[in-house]
Amino acid sequence: MNRNIYTALVVGVMVIVGVFLVKQKNVQVLPTTEVIEKTEPSVTTNISKTQKEQTSITTNNTSQPKSVVKTDTDTPPLLIKSIGVNLDYYDPATNRAGDFVFTKEKLQFNRLFMGYGFFIPLSEASRAKYNPQPTFILPLGTPARSLVDGIVVAIPTLWSGDYSVQVTANGKMEKWIYETEHIINPKVKVGDKVTAGQIIGEVSDFSQGLPAGFGMVEMGILKGGQVPQHVCPFAYFDPSVKEEMQKKIIALYTAWEDYAGDTSLYNEIESIPGCNKLDPIEG
Repeated sequence: MNRNIYTALVVGVMVIVGVFLVKQKNVQVLPTTEVIEKTEPSVTTNISKTQKEQTSITTNNTSQPKSVVKTDTDTPPLLIKSIGVNLDYYDPATNRAGDFVFTKEKLQFNRLFMGYGFFIPLSEASRAKYNPQPTFILPLGTPARSLVDGIVVAIPTLWSGDYSVQVTANGKMEKWIYETEHIINPKVKVGDKVTAGQIIGEVSDFSQGLPAGFGMVEMGILKGGQVPQHVCPFAYFDPSVKEEMQKKIIALYTAWEDYAGDTSLYNEIESIPGCNKLDPIEG
C-alpha cells in the first residue's frame, strides 16, 4: 500500500475516533448537567423542608412551659400578727397586762384567757367541748383588732346578738377565714382593707356571767369544708411577732396564776403557748 494512503487512512481513523470520543464525552456531560439542574431544586426543597422543620422545632421550643404554682391548701395563707387585743407583760402598778385587767371578781373557769382547746365542761348553756377559739375576758370598751393584713369579707350577726368580723386574703369567701368574734360597734365594713392590729370594733358586752364592767372577745382561724374546723391560731404567728408573743402568753399564765394563787390553771410548758391541743376542732 502506498505510504501516503496508509498515513491518510490512519489520520482519518484517528479523526473519526476523536469525534466519537468527543460526542461520547458531550453526551456524558450533558446528562450530568441536566441531572444537576434537575436535582438542585430537589436539594433546595429538602433544605427548605429541613429549615421549616428546624423553624417548627425552634418555635415549639420557644413556647416555655407555664409555671405551675402549687398552693398548700392545708396551711393558712396569712400569718397572725395580732391576737385581736393588746397583750403585754403584767404591771403590778396598774394591775394590767396590756388590755387584760386582773380582778378578784369571780370568773367563769377562774381565767381571763382561755386558750385553744381549753376543755369546757357540760353546763346548762353548752355541751362539753374543746374551745375552738381562744377567749379573752376584758373590760368593756376595750378595742378589738384585726388579726392579719387582709380584706373584710363578712360581718355576720352572731347568735349572741353581737358580731364577727371576718377577714380573708383577697376579700372573697375562701377556705381560710380569720375571725375576731363577739364584738360590738364595728368600725369597718365589708370590702375594707385592714392591717393587723387595726381597731375594728369593741369587745362584746355579751357576758355569760362575767363580772360587771367586763366583756369578751374571741379570735380564730376557720378552715372551711364539708365539716368546718378551727385550728390553733397561735401555731401561725408571723415570724416578726412569734417569739415575743409566745413569751407574753407564758408571762400572762405565770402572772395570773400568782395573782389568783393557783398554779394549776395553765400549762407553761405547752409545745405552742396558747394551744392546749393541736388537732383541728370541729365547729
